Amino acid sequence: MNTLKVPAGLRQARVPLPEHLLGFLQAEVARFSKSISVPRPWHYSELHNPWSRAAAVFDSWGFLDVCQSSTVIENVGRLIGPDIVLFDSQWLPDRWHPIEAESALESDAHRFPVDPPVGVTVLIAVAGVPRGILRVDYRDSKLGTAAKQQVSASLELEPGTILVLDSRLAYRVRCARSSSVVPAALAMRYFPASSRYSRDPTAPVHRTLTERYPLINYARLPLWLVNGEDRADNDFVTGFNVRAGYWTNSRW
Repeated sequence: MNTLKVPAGLRQARVPLPEHLLGFLQAEVARFSKSISVPRPWHYSELHNPWSRAAAVFDSWGFLDVCQSSTVIENVGRLIGPDIVLFDSQWLPDRWHPIEAESALESDAHRFPVDPPVGVTVLIAVAGVPRGILRVDYRDSKLGTAAKQQVSASLELEPGTILVLDSRLAYRVRCARSSSVVPAALAMRYFPASSRYSRDPTAPVHRTLTERYPLINYARLPLWLVNGEDRADNDFVTGFNVRAGYWTNSRW
């Protein structure tokens, strides 16, 4: 990782992801390359959700192990406290939502339909040397600083590196010599259990999310309390309805 003065909203874990979990992620990337001839939007999202469309290809229970690992949760807790809820995961770069221009650096704030609007995105570098260096570009400024005072910077990450970003920090993930199709990093999103997740599909935040990500129903995403206690009376039932597998005979 480059030696740079990073903003308060970005933290690198001192300890990388355990080798067995990194090996799992790299195996899932290999599965992506081998099994998916034409990637679709649902191959990049809801990776940890056993009832998502991605679960037909990937080992969602294994992704849950990564999302709930003590190494990840301890670093998330340092920024948002001990009561932690997991709700989203994604492969990056996502070819269906490219961020190419430096001026297009964007935060994940719009992906957090919670009140108060607090949360973090965890990035785990998965890309290996044969695919080039994984880079994370970010806007190096105090959150909320005027655009004219903002400065962009870039980090080079080794496989297994864990970054925790404030949901308001503008960033992008890219790989120097990789295909835009094959993932280079895993993103996981968490919010403190003192915030309440909105389930109202008519709320402005969900209207915006539906317009931007029409194949993901954020109003019905399942929530996982991965550490501590729920302090905002969140709904941990919605989204856990078990659906028939995609291989099931339609007459059953």
